[in-house]
Amino acid sequence: MTQSPSPSAFGGPRCGPALYHLADVRLGAAFPFLGEAGAAHRRQVREAFVRAVDAGIDLQPAAVLVTGNLFGTPVPSRDLLQFARDQLARFTARAIPVLIAAGPLDPVVDRTYALGAFADLERVTVFPAAPRAIDVADGAITIVGISWGAAPVSADFLAALARYPRRPYLVGAACLEVPESDEALALLRRLIDASGAHYLALGNSPVRREVGSDRVRALFPGAPELVAPVEGDGGPVLVEFCNDHAHVIPVPVARRRFQRLTLDAAAYAHTDDLVAAIRALGSPDLAAVVRLTGALRADQPIDLDRALAGARDAFLALDLEDETTVAATETAATRFPELSAASAFLTVARRELERAPDPEARRIAAAALRLGLALLEGRQGP
Repeated sequence: MTQSPSPSAFGGPRCGPALYHLADVRLGAAFPFLGEAGAAHRRQVREAFVRAVDAGIDLQPAAVLVTGNLFGTPVPSRDLLQFARDQLARFTARAIPVLIAAGPLDPVVDRTYALGAFADLERVTVFPAAPRAIDVADGAITIVGISWGAAPVSADFLAALARYPRRPYLVGAACLEVPESDEALALLRRLIDASGAHYLALGNSPVRREVGSDRVRALFPGAPELVAPVEGDGGPVLVEFCNDHAHVIPVPVARRRFQRLTLDAAAYAHTDDLVAAIRALGSPDLAAVVRLTGALRADQPIDLDRALAGARDAFLALDLEDETTVAATETAATRFPELSAASAFLTVARRELERAPDPEARRIAAAALRLGLALLEGRQGP
């Protein structure tokens, strides 16, 4: 019986082989940025990985590539290892090989990965801490991979790819440090361009980043679920090869996200109004930092600590960044006798506000100024 060709993500049959690429699952990670929700979020990360495996099986790839940080810890628990083993076995049970390039969070230690949990799984290969080539798709794709071991994977690995035959298709697989400067990114792109690969499967970024050149597709796919306070999408991708090119199709599985938002706190007369406005932005699946701006009047009873406490349960996790100031007309020294204690307080408080070295110091200085003005005028504090 002749097997029907695998479907293309673009519709119709595929004209060439395909790989399923995922990275940065981070099973068992701590997620401290989520605060008390971090522990429960580990379950969400597991569920997202199951969804990623479900999607990968449906796509019928020639192989699965995991480029770094499958685990968020170098010593996973026995339960976590068994969970990951069971999920990868779902691929191998369908004769889909799984190739793993270890990352900095789950490195190869003494030539062993994940305490040897996958060592006896047929069709699961962990790349060593030196380049190794493996052919998949009946030899149509050569994958050259390298794992993070006692030392980081150097971008020099890309130069080694140029020594491998490019045809039919050449793929590199590694977990690399994400370039933080424009200069470092430009250098990485030059190395990528010189590698001669059709596709570079990279890992070590919580969100999707395309770092390829004009000739070579190169991608950090990002995590299948929220793992860091970084804005952007992430998740597995299907890489289809056709006519000497790699075509990348995102496969979204995440349900949670991180976002930075801005709100003009000066537009709200009372703390309760501000709480309502913040809560309106919330979602149980949203981890957010809300930046509060605006020049508050001295008679605005805004309590930012109470605002945070009142709005927090509308989000997965919430933090407020206070960048509010005090309205200039509210700090005019003419409101009080020139040589009075009140005038002296305003002078000192304004100076502290202007000199505040960071947002937290500015928040404290602005709150002290508002409270001081309220007390000087015989009002209750905010």
